[in-house]
Order: sequence, then structure tokens, then C-alpha cells
Amino acid sequence: MWAPLLAFSLFNLAAAAACVAAAFRLLQPEERAAWRSRRLLAIAAVLTWSFPPAALAATAWAWSAGGAHATLIALAPLGWLIAMGVIFAIVDVAEDGVLDFGRRKP
Repeated sequence: MWAPLLAFSLFNLAAAAACVAAAFRLLQPEERAAWRSRRLLAIAAVLTWSFPPAALAATAWAWSAGGAHATLIALAPLGWLIAMGVIFAIVDVAEDGVLDFGRRKP
């Protein structure tokens, strides 16, 4: 029972670290200039700044709760990633009809 909880906890930690790195990268002017779509940049910023606290809170809650639902609690941030990814894709396709992630071609 602890193996899945540990695995999802490590996933949450790694994904939170990646989101923090991406969030700080999104603050740089040259990175912000690389985005064609301001809406997609805003969605990316919301995701990268909101996921780490959610992942850490869910992981802490899962470990303190224990029991049968602990793994489901640790999975909640993964649902947030999926939901934000779907929203990002819908907005991206709605803007130009193509899934190109809102960035300029190099």
C-alpha cells in the first residue's frame, strides 16, 4: 500500500520542481516574448505557479491521512495537470485551429 503512495509522492515532488523551474523561466522577458498567445502564456503561468503548492499540500495530506484513500489524494495534482493541459489545448486550437502550443517558430 505504501509503494503507490511513495511513487506518486515522488512524482508530485519532481513535477513541482519542474513547474517551479518553468515558472521562473516564464518570468524572463525573452521567454515571454517567445509566446504568440498571451492567453496561453497566462494559462501556462497559472499552471506553473499553482501546481507546486497543490502537489505539496496533497502529498502532505495523503501521508497524514494514510489509509485506503491516501493514494487517491496523492493523485489529485495529476488531475489538475490533466485539466490544465486540456484547457490549454482547447484554447490553443480555438485561437488558430492548430495545436502549436502558442509559441513562435524558431
